[in-house]
Amino acid sequence: MKETDLFYPVKALFESKGYEVKAEVHEIDVVAKNDDHIIGIELKMQMNIKVIKQALQTLRTCDYAYIGILKPLKVTPTFKDYVFILKRLGVGLILISSKAEIYMDANVIETKKIKKKKLHLLKTFDVLDDTDNIGGMHHHKKMTLYKKQALEIATCLLNGPKKVSTIKEETNILKTQSILYKNYYGWFESHKKGMYQLTTLGQAVMNTNK
Repeated sequence: MKETDLFYPVKALFESKGYEVKAEVHEIDVVAKNDDHIIGIELKMQMNIKVIKQALQTLRTCDYAYIGILKPLKVTPTFKDYVFILKRLGVGLILISSKAEIYMDANVIETKKIKKKKLHLLKTFDVLDDTDNIGGMHHHKKMTLYKKQALEIATCLLNGPKKVSTIKEETNILKTQSILYKNYYGWFESHKKGMYQLTTLGQAVMNTNK
């Protein structure tokens, strides 16, 4: 199994509990959302210090944090030590085989939430589709909020040049002017004053995505 194989059992687990689930939101492998209640899940084949650190980072923007690992063949003393550490930190544990099961619930531990980061994570979660990313895809290109919005703007320009105000009105993207001006992906170019169109590269990218 690979880390990406751990994603779908975890997705099914939280969807069965009424959560909306998406992957790779702000570097968090899996995010489950129910109203404004957010759970972040970090996936690893086996427990280690690195994933515990990631889970603690997740608590900066999520209400609860879990670590999901491949279910061990047996419970070893080392495994018990890790469980003890996670319990003290308030981090939950999910064991995954053909399905995912919660081995230990996460607890609310007083942590300093960064409100701005949490709001940005919620915004990204709402914009991304649940098929945009797969949890654990660390070495592949991920769909981000910025890229998603750039693609929406490019789609709006498929039929020819438009005014910035028109694009903003049709896409409802507040940062339309900034995305067009910065042109991070090289998809846009100025047509006339106040108007933009797709570059050759932008046209090629949109044709590929059809």
